[in-house]
Amino acid sequence: MKKFSGLLLSAVILGGCGTAVTDSAEDANVNGTGGTESTETEATETEATETEATETEVESSENDPIEVTDPTGLQLYMPEMGLVKNFQVEDYEITREVLEVSGNKVLEEITFGDAATVEVTEWTETTMNMVIETAELEGERDISIEGLVPMDGPVVMIDEENNTEGEWIMTSKDATLETEAGTFEDVLIVQQVLKSEASDQVMTNTRYFAPGLGFIQEESVVENGADKQESIIGLVSYE
Repeated sequence: MKKFSGLLLSAVILGGCGTAVTDSAEDANVNGTGGTESTETEATETEATETEATETEVESSENDPIEVTDPTGLQLYMPEMGLVKNFQVEDYEITREVLEVSGNKVLEEITFGDAATVEVTEWTETTMNMVIETAELEGERDISIEGLVPMDGPVVMIDEENNTEGEWIMTSKDATLETEAGTFEDVLIVQQVLKSEASDQVMTNTRYFAPGLGFIQEESVVENGADKQESIIGLVSYE
């Protein structure tokens, strides 16, 4: 913040010089030559506006997609534009459709019965993060990555360097997986193990990603003593 010490010092100096000097000071203010305070206030407001603009530009640049000209690492697993994948879990069907690919960001609509969710994932060489997830646009098709509001912070879904217990940890990048939709090679596998603090229950989630397709299968196993429950969301077709 700027200080108004110059104006205060002038007032002290002129205070003992009599009426003539005081009148001159008033005349100066009327003529605009004594507008130091106004000028400094305007400068401060301009400075604040420029700061806000700079912060907005920085925030915008951080959220902008990064152009992918030669995909490497995890970017090889990005699902392609227009891809439609159909999954089966017990008697239910799930569809994931890629509506937009912008740089290293992918917009997908996931439908499960009458419910629809929109997801935007961000892919780098070593990570895959979910940056947008919303169910508020159900039935809306005219949407874009640019028009959606990012979450407060990205959710890390894959991180090659992550070894934190309870989070998603990569276990393989060269697996082979057989599904109803075909056999896939160079499959990336991540696994998450969640242990209950109140019981002996342990949940193990395993996800599979194929090059050019992204997510293709998830297995969930819940164990509680001798009890064991399993469920699989498997790819049955894609186009």
